[in-house]
Amino acid sequence: MSSGQDGRDDGLVDEAGLRAALDQAPIAVLLFRSDERLTLVWRNRAHAVISGSVGRDVAGQGMFQAFPPTEEDGGAAAMDAIRDAVDRIRATGMPEEIGPYRFDILRTDGTYAEHHWQMRLSPVQRQDRLVAILQIAQDVTATVLSDRLSESLRRAAQSTAALSYFSFDPETGRFDRSTAVDEMFGFGPGEIGDDAGPFFDRVHPDDVGGVHAEVERVFAAPKGEIASFDYRVRIPDGSERFIRIRGEIATDPADRRPKLVGTFIDLTDIEENRRALERENAIRETLVAEANHRIKNSLAIALAMIRIEARALKSDDVSVGEARDALKNLEARVRAISSIHGLMQMGDRQTTVSLRSLMERIVEYTRDSASLGTDDLVLQGVEDDLSLNSDEAVTLALILNELLTNALKYGIARAGPSDIRLSAGIGSDGVRITLSNAIVELRKDGAIPSSRLGSLLIRQLAPQIGAEIASRSDGATYTTTIHMPIPK
Repeated sequence: MSSGQDGRDDGLVDEAGLRAALDQAPIAVLLFRSDERLTLVWRNRAHAVISGSVGRDVAGQGMFQAFPPTEEDGGAAAMDAIRDAVDRIRATGMPEEIGPYRFDILRTDGTYAEHHWQMRLSPVQRQDRLVAILQIAQDVTATVLSDRLSESLRRAAQSTAALSYFSFDPETGRFDRSTAVDEMFGFGPGEIGDDAGPFFDRVHPDDVGGVHAEVERVFAAPKGEIASFDYRVRIPDGSERFIRIRGEIATDPADRRPKLVGTFIDLTDIEENRRALERENAIRETLVAEANHRIKNSLAIALAMIRIEARALKSDDVSVGEARDALKNLEARVRAISSIHGLMQMGDRQTTVSLRSLMERIVEYTRDSASLGTDDLVLQGVEDDLSLNSDEAVTLALILNELLTNALKYGIARAGPSDIRLSAGIGSDGVRITLSNAIVELRKDGAIPSSRLGSLLIRQLAPQIGAEIASRSDGATYTTTIHMPIPK
């Protein structure tokens, strides 16, 4: 017979057909030596299935080499328990039963599946010498997890009931309760005795009548009737708590008196969240209405510009080119309005637009429409920022659009880069926006169209935002400055 050091069973499970019987058994059987490695000798089919290792030859491997434990989640505890049980079997020669212990099974994808095991380890002896240990393992995962869930539910139910339990005798006014109820009503530990009066005093005046009526109703109702209270509690610090009571009438075994018993539930967080949601919905409705109003205003502005241009084009001597230019100008103005709507941010009560974002968008649009590079039209000095309401933003965008149109008409060089610069600064005296362009000869081809409507728009729009607009020329550079108060 072989010494068995290579993991072979050496006939340990051959006697009287024992191997065949164990191999067909529905329970997981594992035979291993009691050496330091717990070298595996043999296991039956049920063990291969339950351990997720069908088709894998584990004989000759150490137990925890063949079935490595997880680094966490109880694997080390199960490993230590098996080694300790083996040590006791060596010392006593008696079987050991251990578990349940968690020992997860490695899946083929490299992850572990949670498993819990109940194990019986029995010595296999020859000539009064321990030659192996037979382990019978039962997968009790479902039972363990079910018990844990039941225990969690039981603890949660006990905890909830214990935290909020009460018993009330309306004839004597005695109010027995857990300390958590005192906390709900804003009382300190031991501050109030067993009289219900101080608690009723803190119920909101609009709710206390309903509470007394519900108590009377449930005492007059048949047994088993459920009492239901939802009311507000006023705390001395000025806050409110929202309380729900569920209870029924029961006879106290101590004095044989009927009492209202049940639990308190603090709904303050839920009610505050509900009210906050109502406020958010109200704000959202306000913002939608405000946004609709802004859109209506913007469309009214666009319609007014269309009508002005239409009146200007009624003359019989208007050329096709002039009509085309008017439409281009109108397109630019409408696009300026629409671009600002894309920048609007919803606040608590109004929609706003960032000044920096507004100027960046106008410059970007102007570059695209006139095919300018970043060196031709430069945005600079917009490091500080502030929020404009939507009306202010649309108005300022239209003013900037007209001023930039004028700068493009007179400041674009026929050859080489142009020199158009837009900047903004915010000081204690308000917002100052400066647009400058080098004065160059107007290009004969592809000239930027403009009309008297632009100047008219600027004069009419500037007062709407409290802006003062001034222009100056030194012969080489034309500079326009917009000075407006800081929006409130």
